[in-house]
Amino acid sequence: MIPDAIRRNTWLLFAGHVTLSVALSTGGQLSSLIVYALTGTAALAGVPSALLSVVVATIGYPAGRMMDRQGRRPGLVVGFAVGGVGAALIGFAVAAQMFAAYLVAVVVFSAGVGIGMLSRAAVADMYPAARRGSAVGLVVTGGLLGGISGPLLVALGDRLARSAGWNPLAVPWVFPCVALGAAAVILARLRPDPRDIGARLPEYFPGPEGRAEAQLLDAGGGRAAEPSVAEILATRPAQAAIVALACAQATMIMLMATASLMLSLHGHPITTISFVVMAHVIGMFGLSVPVGRLADRLGRRPVLIGGALLSASSGLLFSLGVRSALWAAAAFYLVGIGWCLAHVAGAAMLGDVSTPSTRARVMGISDVLTNISAVVAALLAGVLLARGGELTVGALAAVLGSVPLLAIARAGPAPAVAAAPVAEAGGR
Repeated sequence: MIPDAIRRNTWLLFAGHVTLSVALSTGGQLSSLIVYALTGTAALAGVPSALLSVVVATIGYPAGRMMDRQGRRPGLVVGFAVGGVGAALIGFAVAAQMFAAYLVAVVVFSAGVGIGMLSRAAVADMYPAARRGSAVGLVVTGGLLGGISGPLLVALGDRLARSAGWNPLAVPWVFPCVALGAAAVILARLRPDPRDIGARLPEYFPGPEGRAEAQLLDAGGGRAAEPSVAEILATRPAQAAIVALACAQATMIMLMATASLMLSLHGHPITTISFVVMAHVIGMFGLSVPVGRLADRLGRRPVLIGGALLSASSGLLFSLGVRSALWAAAAFYLVGIGWCLAHVAGAAMLGDVSTPSTRARVMGISDVLTNISAVVAALLAGVLLARGGELTVGALAAVLGSVPLLAIARAGPAPAVAAAPVAEAGGR
């Protein structure tokens, strides 16, 4: 039985993740169009996506340290509020036709998004290990609802702007601004703070699950023998997971950073683009729960291989069918589901090869490398589009998607590692 306080907090975090997805969906649809409208060149189309990846990679660790010290609630409230302010600034910058101001606004928006992504850590605080994966999966599934509503809101904003004679690239930013601001107010109701619940989990779950957590919390004395972070990263399964995660992210960013612009250049209106991008979001989040079960039943490697093949296929399909909204939607769906397979199975494999006292650092290093690959892919996408067209972008995406196959083939079963006691809260 889940205590009422934890159930309430979980749904509050779910609502926050929905608004976060609305904001990211809006940016994904409009960023390349905005850059082209403000600069007149496609070469810079990937700059906003690159900025987002850089800022998110940079803000995660300091935000996490702050939330470890002050609690999850204040950090998340600040993050969502900053994201809402950033969305408003983007709308004003686009309306004023100021490219430099737009880039500054993207940085502010991205900082809020980066902090907001830690909502997954907040829900993980509140559940014992036996329930944690399902709880985190539930909150992440909010991305599907937000990803579907985001394109609908962009289409609505475009229609309202055109009927009123306003800028159709600026008006849709009203919706993520309001949504993120509302999420900041909603998340202020997180009580008790998820961090405090995590420190007292046995009191909330008095059964076998709670007793297992109590053993971890009370563990002391010597530490069990365990591999270091460097030794974990040197294993082939860890390397395969990181390569799969980085390449899936890079492939997705390469296509999506220029998707709206490529479709627009082929005559598709924003409304059509919004529904095409919705197919991508459904691919990313719609099958996350069954994919997780598949990774548990078949193993991590088959799912990672499937993700690499789908990502590569999406690049080929995109370069062949971008003139058709239907084929483009199919390509976006494939790259989304390819990312989903890599994201779920890759994270599970990293969890398999790490221990409680090393897992956060292993995951953090993977996130840094993944965001670096996303930055490079986003910047390359605009240059390739300007010089070689969508055929070049799709071909490179297909190559990137297939790169992990060799690393996955070389990876044996995840090695067993000795579990070490979890450090006290606030420990290093």
